[in-house]
Amino acid sequence: MTDTQIGRQFAEINNLIHRHIQKHSFCDTSQCDEKSGLSHSSACIIAYLYDHNDVDTFQRDLEKEFNVRRSTMSKILTLLEQKDYIKREEVCADRRLKKIVLTQKTTLVADEIKQRRNKLENIMADSLTQEELTEFYKICEKIKNNLSKEDNE
Repeated sequence: MTDTQIGRQFAEINNLIHRHIQKHSFCDTSQCDEKSGLSHSSACIIAYLYDHNDVDTFQRDLEKEFNVRRSTMSKILTLLEQKDYIKREEVCADRRLKKIVLTQKTTLVADEIKQRRNKLENIMADSLTQEELTEFYKICEKIKNNLSKEDNE
């Protein structure tokens, strides 16, 4: 198998995931209409913030967690803020820092987002053994490390 086939496999899986998400919207409650619907990336960020609501989370933390550039995360967070899913609050210790906080609107849909995310994860892992999943995660880490080394050169 060549390197391009690895990339193609990831691209195909990514397309299938996106089709599933479009078919089963992450946010179809009364709290989310078409104008305020959530992208997959936004839903993942909300789920992360919801899971980590006991610690202060900043944009740089999300950039690292989701392995995206500052400009990309800034655009996502700005959109979430415009749609009233998050707010950015100043921190007393350093006024330049803004922690990311979920709004009341978001807490109403966060459980549904998590349930839909878990359902998708279960579908993807359905016929895989625990050993296969462990090996898959190891391989993914190696591929990410390889690509990160390439980015840093």
